[in-house]
Amino acid sequence: MQAATISAFGEIDVLEFGEVPTPRPRAGNVLIRIDAVGANYYDTLVRSGAVSRTIPLPHVIGSDIVGHVEKLGTGVKSVVPGDRVIVAPGFPTDPAEWQITPENEAPSYFPTGTYGWGGYAQYIEVPAVWVLRDETNLAPEELATIPLVLVTAVHAVKTLGRVGSGSRVLVQAGASGSGSMAIQVAKALGADVITTVSTDDKAALARSMGADEVVRYRETDVAAAIAGWAGKDGIDVVIDPVGGTTMAVNLDCLRPRGTVVNFGLTAGATATIPHLYPFFRNEKRLVGAWMGSMAELKFGLDLVKQGRIRAALHRTMPLRGAREAHRMMARAEVVGKLALLPWAA
Repeated sequence: MQAATISAFGEIDVLEFGEVPTPRPRAGNVLIRIDAVGANYYDTLVRSGAVSRTIPLPHVIGSDIVGHVEKLGTGVKSVVPGDRVIVAPGFPTDPAEWQITPENEAPSYFPTGTYGWGGYAQYIEVPAVWVLRDETNLAPEELATIPLVLVTAVHAVKTLGRVGSGSRVLVQAGASGSGSMAIQVAKALGADVITTVSTDDKAALARSMGADEVVRYRETDVAAAIAGWAGKDGIDVVIDPVGGTTMAVNLDCLRPRGTVVNFGLTAGATATIPHLYPFFRNEKRLVGAWMGSMAELKFGLDLVKQGRIRAALHRTMPLRGAREAHRMMARAEVVGKLALLPWAA
């Protein structure tokens, strides 16, 4: 089969496209013919070695995988050849931890394509327990932009943020894959949403996802804009896939006993709480979010089936264009998400 592989950790040029052996499904596993795979910022972290340099090489990255069942290993009864399926965007790599719930609390839980081979290929072998039948009726390239950011958003917005009807929510980076999905999940739960973006085209995407107010952070005093929108009571929940320098604004705009949920570091891996007194005096909460569970993924996919959440597809590219996809993500040129097509010329 053809695949985009890395044989060393590093910059974009370590991605190579060529032939690798096609896996054969072992007992309990499924061989999936991949129709489309989403490209995520996380892929660039695995490629560079920022996640781990103990990942065996050569390696195939990619977490957002949709396709059809090609072959079954012995004992598999949950799917049949030809079924259209979604691979869980994360699961425990240690089978001894497969009974832990929620799954994302297992020590060996990582996004798919971290330690085992991922979806930048024409086929993937996956344990059947981490394969879901696709009932969304979305085109593969649209669906491939959804699972990882969807399960993360449901976990961050619903489970940890406890967002509900009337909640005032700030979503940082609303035109990113994570941000645009967080907007949609928050709106589906009945929240009012303000978000930050950098450009006009990204503002248009954020509004199309349901944002009630959009702040262009390069042109506006973000803190003042958020305060003017939220009023004297402040923001109930901040969803932050950015990290770094956003933390001061996140905490400043937050109401007493409000919550900041962080699950990203694109603006920096370190952050500072400007002053601890107002933080603890007002009992503000800062929590981290790590992906999500199968139950949360299924909850989100139900919203997709209902038409309440849609794909934010920027464009499709053939898998052999994986290097260009990573260049586009590095330059912040993507409005939404990219999908790679393993069978495209």
